[in-house]
Amino acid sequence: MINGAELLILILVLALALDIFAGEPPDKVHPVVIMGKSISRFEPYFMKFKNRILSGCLFLISVMLVNTLPVIILLYVLYRPHEIVFLIIFIVIYAFFLKSTFSINSMGKHIKRIITSLENGDMDSARKHTSMVVRRPTGKMDLHSMASASIETIAEGFVDGYLTPLFFFAFFGLAGALIARSVNTMDSNVAYRDTRHYEIGRCTAIGDSIINFFSSRMVPVIFRISAFLLGYGGKKIRIINTTDSLNAGYSIGAMASLLGVSLEKKGEYITNSQGRQPEIEDITRAMNIYYLSSVIFPILFVIPVIVILFALHILIIL
Repeated sequence: MINGAELLILILVLALALDIFAGEPPDKVHPVVIMGKSISRFEPYFMKFKNRILSGCLFLISVMLVNTLPVIILLYVLYRPHEIVFLIIFIVIYAFFLKSTFSINSMGKHIKRIITSLENGDMDSARKHTSMVVRRPTGKMDLHSMASASIETIAEGFVDGYLTPLFFFAFFGLAGALIARSVNTMDSNVAYRDTRHYEIGRCTAIGDSIINFFSSRMVPVIFRISAFLLGYGGKKIRIINTTDSLNAGYSIGAMASLLGVSLEKKGEYITNSQGRQPEIEDITRAMNIYYLSSVIFPILFVIPVIVILFALHILIIL
């Protein structure tokens, strides 16, 4: 009989293996796609409230509960550690839902399409693929602008698409990871500054800033270790947050410093302005840092936290 810490570590390794070797599940059963659909269905109802800020908070709480509570109840029913069949089913389902909260494979596929198009000189395809990872207009982007957008996506995506869910998993199990993913998915859907969403999305935007606060500040250290191990030099990290985000400047600034490039979102910010313009090979280097950091973080943080919390009898399986 394996103990609780060993079980969670096994589930974490299985979830990582599922992501690396199997990629994303079909949309029909993908928990994050289902989250997105629940947001779309709930939004009209919460839009009817006069107090949009309050309704936005209730909207966020509803989405978190609907997408987390049923999963936790299901796993609670299945958790029978002394019955091997139930335990195997429990592990597989748990790993599936944990994997759904992060995505290494998908990031690599999206960025690879951009790199390949740029290497082939197919700027139209490169702009099309870049538009799939950023909100900004890509129709007039040149190579350097697309390289910058790609590197920014890699850096920021490592936080909300990988680090934060596993950060909360380490402390609160699957419930923590699912709640973190719910907040991030809500942020992508309603936290806009347009007239329709500004008030109803404020609670979500604040929630997203809160859940990413600590994890975003861990990124410079993790990226620095990865860059060192990859032999990308001993560049000193200088974090000057020129973005309008409370957290994004840490990951983007760290990546810009380590690569020695200037990253720019035209009309909004320039990070590491003294750096050179990014090239295609810088996208590849950023992706290599992303990949290695995805291995380093569980080893240096997630697994030790799980072991310590179980030793202190603080963390529970679910």
